[in-house]
Amino acid sequence: MSRLVEVLTRRRGSPEWDVVVRATGVLALLAIYPAIRWPSVAGILGFLCLTLFVSGPISVVLPAAFEPMLMVAGRLYPPLLVALVAVAGNLYMDYINYHLYGAALQHPRLERARNSRLVQRLLVLFERRPFFAVWLCSWSPIPYWIVAALAPLSRYPMPKFLLATFLGRGPRVWFFAALGLVVPVATRTLVLYVVAAIAVGLVIATYQRHRAGLARSASLVTGGRLIVSDRMAEEGLVT
Repeated sequence: MSRLVEVLTRRRGSPEWDVVVRATGVLALLAIYPAIRWPSVAGILGFLCLTLFVSGPISVVLPAAFEPMLMVAGRLYPPLLVALVAVAGNLYMDYINYHLYGAALQHPRLERARNSRLVQRLLVLFERRPFFAVWLCSWSPIPYWIVAALAPLSRYPMPKFLLATFLGRGPRVWFFAALGLVVPVATRTLVLYVVAAIAVGLVIATYQRHRAGLARSASLVTGGRLIVSDRMAEEGLVT
């Protein structure tokens, strides 16, 4: 029993990945009965799980994987339903990211970056019209992660942040879901593209995590050597 508790409570990767994994797992468990009772619901619940996944940390390296997913889902379910489910998943992850980014950006190690000239300029621009900035980035090609980081840094109220995201992202995801009904691309092609994009994103994310681990290990080894050298010098073992 203690082993099971340890497995369930152990953190999986970064805090954001941990939330994604746990939320997806809980959602999958809750979806078992509805999927058995109403088989037609299984697909849309699976789509919600995928939405949580691609809206997590992997979204940085998957800038164009969500739209083909919307088009495929729009061919299976009403585009409006697809849009509501997609936005719900996005807003849940935005809610999590607001807290995680806010906590991470307040870390002492990021004080230099937080007080840099570039960040301060972006912060001033964001604080002029924060609602408009979030709304614009939620549907335009401008990277959304910029306002996702600036909002908690400027202590912009979360309800307004989520509302602006909803107003911008809602019409956008509905458009791509409806586009799936008219775009002349085979469903199999779209599915293969999504699978390939997710696979590439996972490889990149794994590689970046591996590099970060090696850099952290090298830093610890270097620090350990310096401590040993200082201790030996203090004891007169080295000159």
